[in-house]
Amino acid sequence: MKPTAVLYLAAAAVFCTGCASHINSPAVARALEAKRAAFSDPLLARAYHAQPTMRFPATLAVATQAGETREQLRSLSAQGRLDTLKSLPQLANFITLSSLLYNPRTTETKPDLVMREAAARMHADAVLIVATETQATDGKIIAPLTELSLGLFPNKRYEIISTALAALVDTRTGYVYGALEESRGRSGLTMAWGSEEVIHRARTRTEREALEKLIAAFPTFWRGVVQHHQR
Repeated sequence: MKPTAVLYLAAAAVFCTGCASHINSPAVARALEAKRAAFSDPLLARAYHAQPTMRFPATLAVATQAGETREQLRSLSAQGRLDTLKSLPQLANFITLSSLLYNPRTTETKPDLVMREAAARMHADAVLIVATETQATDGKIIAPLTELSLGLFPNKRYEIISTALAALVDTRTGYVYGALEESRGRSGLTMAWGSEEVIHRARTRTEREALEKLIAAFPTFWRGVVQHHQR
């Protein structure tokens, strides 16, 4: 190779290296520092800047942290109540993450990360994280009535409000496509003795009804996600 050619290539390499080094310029460094300073914690910055990566038709995985909610979902699936979700537009597959893929106890610290890892093993584009929250109150009606009834008549009132919650999270980035929740309430009377069993059964029914409302609302929610994110 001629000396002039060698000098030319060397100069070009130096020039290109100079072009690439602009990222370390003071202006860029100040911009990056300002970007980091906008958030009080790196976790917040990462969550805020997460981007959607779901590809359509998409594969969704459903997961839950609580054992009772998992049993409710299995019961609904066995009765075919989840079949309508499998025929939604732009949905290639709808799967339930098995507890064999993740230990629910490990979700106590970073639940979304553990479930996203399990969803990634199944090559799901997003994971639908489902949970239920229930508030139950009980108490006697009127003290004189309680004393006179001698336990022969219902003398204890209960009120239950169950809420089913769900968040659709991108498996790859943690981007949240949206969240929804549905609630159901139930109240009634029971005797003081045996009231715990009655309230437990009422709570189970109320949580199931809340999950059914959530599943019924999901198709509209999903169509909104598709309309907004489909490319």
